[in-house]
Parts: sequence; structure tokens; C-alpha cells
Amino acid sequence: MTKQNLSRRNLLRRGVELPLGGLLLAAAGSVAAQAADKVCADVKSMDSGQKSIREALNYVEKSPDATKTCGSCGFFMAAADGCGTCMIFTGPANAQGHCESWSAKS
Repeated sequence: MTKQNLSRRNLLRRGVELPLGGLLLAAAGSVAAQAADKVCADVKSMDSGQKSIREALNYVEKSPDATKTCGSCGFFMAAADGCGTCMIFTGPANAQGHCESWSAKS
């Protein structure tokens, strides 16, 4: 290694770049986690009929099977924020969610 590679300036710059890079990666991961954890259907504000049909169909905000999500269901109408509307529930649903009435889009 040459002296230029080991200069104080280079060491200080690298010492700042590494933590900043780590912070950027952590922030990106946090945004992705928030999108995955988004709750689109607030059950507390629903009437008993809406709650009942969701419970009967075992609706969950995060599908246990990545190939069977609301976003890939024929009954789902997407919205820009990762949420959408389910024609069966006639209400909000998470694009990453799932229920027992899932049917592939044709």
C-alpha cells in the first residue's frame, strides 16, 4: 500500500462513508418493512357484518403464501398505496393480505 491510501484524510472519509452507508441501508429496510406491515383494514371502525365476513373467510393482512395474495386475486381492485378494495368484503384489503375466497386473476 502506498502512503496516499493510508492518509488521514482517506481514513476519515472512509470512517464517515461506512456509517452513512449503513444508515441508508437501514432506512431503506425500514421503509420496506413499513410497507409490508401496513394495515389497510381497521376492524375497529367496521360494522359487525364487515367484521363477520372477514372472520368467516379468515382474512389476514399478510398472506402466509406469497403466491396467494390479495394483489393477485381476481376479487381485488388495487389502489396506489398498497391497499385496495375487495369485492367480497366490499371494503379495504391489503394487497399483501389473503382470505379463503382467494381466486387467481384470469
